[in-house]
Amino acid sequence: MSPEKPEIVFIIPDLLGGVSSFNFNIINFSRIKRLFHSRVILMKEEGDARPCFTEDFEADEQIIFNFSHYENQYHLQKRLNEALGNLPGAIVTDSGLVVEAARRFDNPKTIFSLIHDFYYVDQQTRVGDWVDVAVAHASFFSDCVFAANPEAFANRSFYIPYGVQQLKTFPEKETGNLNLVFLGRLEEGKGVLKLFQLQQELEKLGIKVNWTIIGKGSLKEFIVNQWTRYKVNFHEPGTTKEIYQILSTQDIFILPTAFEGTPVSILECLANGVVTITNDLPGGIRDIIKDDIGYRCKYNDITEYVNRIQLLHNNRHLLKRMQVECFDLAHKFYDININADKYFELFSRFKEFKRAKKSKAKKLIKLDMPFIPNCFTRTIRRFK
Repeated sequence: MSPEKPEIVFIIPDLLGGVSSFNFNIINFSRIKRLFHSRVILMKEEGDARPCFTEDFEADEQIIFNFSHYENQYHLQKRLNEALGNLPGAIVTDSGLVVEAARRFDNPKTIFSLIHDFYYVDQQTRVGDWVDVAVAHASFFSDCVFAANPEAFANRSFYIPYGVQQLKTFPEKETGNLNLVFLGRLEEGKGVLKLFQLQQELEKLGIKVNWTIIGKGSLKEFIVNQWTRYKVNFHEPGTTKEIYQILSTQDIFILPTAFEGTPVSILECLANGVVTITNDLPGGIRDIIKDDIGYRCKYNDITEYVNRIQLLHNNRHLLKRMQVECFDLAHKFYDININADKYFELFSRFKEFKRAKKSKAKKLIKLDMPFIPNCFTRTIRRFK
């Protein structure tokens, strides 16, 4: 490592999804990350069968950190802190485990905590001033962190819009049946089971549409069987390029999700001129989705979804205008080449934000004491 460069360490769950994509884009598209020696640590938990992230990070180092929740927490956190390194710089993470490890062993780096949604707001409330800076890509969640602890996070909680890759020209859409797309994990919380109900309501109205479902997840087999009598295109693309090739042909993104921060999928759809219809949830959805580029529906109100689709089915001029507005908005506010640098500009202020004092690390329970061998704790917890 070049001695004149500070370290920046990104700790990311090795899982396919929005969190990994967020970090991937921030790292790979920043033009000023060269100010740091960059390291990516992919956290892989034993027994987690969910799909891993498949793309390569453009970092100076990339390692896999395997761990188990059965481990002695002292030994696990010590091993994790060693992976973080002992040189000055920045840690960028959304993991409470990482924050606790850095605090317990007085890591010299400044901790930037990524706040994706309310789960991370709650986590941030619990770890408190162990974190030096909180960074959210939705204004609502940044405000929540500040409101929960104004003394600790005045001038330390930031909202920076996220971004995705942009196309040079608007992808022209075919006329005919509307092309409806779902992009996300095939899990109940993402609302993928609502799509079939939505299709049945559209069928009653005689509205013919083409469906494309993009993603992986535990419900994949069930969904394929559920849609047997309909012609549906199922895809599991491994790269952003492949996702964009599919999205460029789509008209409307349907996302009846129950829990979101700032969906990367919405930004990718904007960039491809795809109108979003989604649930009206606090967070990034309300920052992005306005009436001229998409619709926020009452929570899981299928009738409202149907009405919005019917409107765009009957008014193709309105649909085209909204698609162009989506494309233009993405270029103006959500260009990853610009916004990734905004994140790194904040990270480069790590010396300014390093707290002089922090509250004590929490006490460990008996099985997590330093004098208890890790193998002993793992064995006991496996058989409990």
